[in-house]
Amino acid sequence: MNKLNIWMDCDPGIDDAVAIAMAAASRDQLSLWGISTVAGNQTSDRVTNNALQLTAFLGLDNIPVVRGATEPLIRKLEVADDIHGETGLGHCRLPSISKQPDSENGILFMRDCIMHLPGQEKMVLVPTAPLTNIALLFKVFPEVKERIDQIVLMGGSSAGGNVTPSAEFNIWTDPEAAEIVFHAGVPIVMCGLDVTNHCGLDRNQVEELRCSSNPVKHAYGEMLQFYFDSTEYQSKDLVCIHDAVTILYLTNPELFQGIYVPVDVDCTSGINRGMTVCDKRGYEGSEDQSVLLLNQVDLEAFQHVLLEKLSYF
Repeated sequence: MNKLNIWMDCDPGIDDAVAIAMAAASRDQLSLWGISTVAGNQTSDRVTNNALQLTAFLGLDNIPVVRGATEPLIRKLEVADDIHGETGLGHCRLPSISKQPDSENGILFMRDCIMHLPGQEKMVLVPTAPLTNIALLFKVFPEVKERIDQIVLMGGSSAGGNVTPSAEFNIWTDPEAAEIVFHAGVPIVMCGLDVTNHCGLDRNQVEELRCSSNPVKHAYGEMLQFYFDSTEYQSKDLVCIHDAVTILYLTNPELFQGIYVPVDVDCTSGINRGMTVCDKRGYEGSEDQSVLLLNQVDLEAFQHVLLEKLSYF
């Protein structure tokens, strides 16, 4: 089986951290070339430090971590410390490390990595953060688009948001970047709230992780328990692990279903800022559309795969 070449673009973030673990546990299927960070869930310094700590913790010391954009293209950065905690990783405190970013110019590093893939191989971009880095990559180095197989992103929604009634956080944070990416002419799989709101673990599963003697399972239990301890989740029995959907779609696509739709992004500054407008008028099943909107998941199978991958370590 040929491995998929992937590049992760993230802002760790608890669910980003789970996504990185999913990639680390899928080395038989995925070839992870690098991780770029972008300000979003937390500031650039914090998410970059989290990415460095996570790669060391998960045995990914050889995977380059590079710093990308420190703020949205034109908007003011507003972090989500209420959702992910002061460090971005909830209750979890990972060991201190000496590892440093491989580059402070993540966009150029990404470009070089993609363009130097062997032969005619292509890269799958996996953004689980605001799309600032990907937009800059396409604008500054448009030649890379020919070497991109697809983009599997976490972001958006066809109906309703989480940061506002209309918008999902990643798209809302940098709608201009999202508009650039959605219209870049590259195939996109949109793992938005339509599906990610139904993907996660229940309280018993998180508690089992937290009580595990396995350091990785325990750490992720500590992270996910932070969600359940928050006001948002007090009355909920399922903690959403949005970003992990991207990796599990690549390794286990049979878990998901979706429809093809065109997508536009509201770049105004009003109540609908960051809304992903998905035109579903008669487009169901039309594969000539560029965006595959995931909207269904086999939750029990999703949970089984996620927990199995956490048992890899």
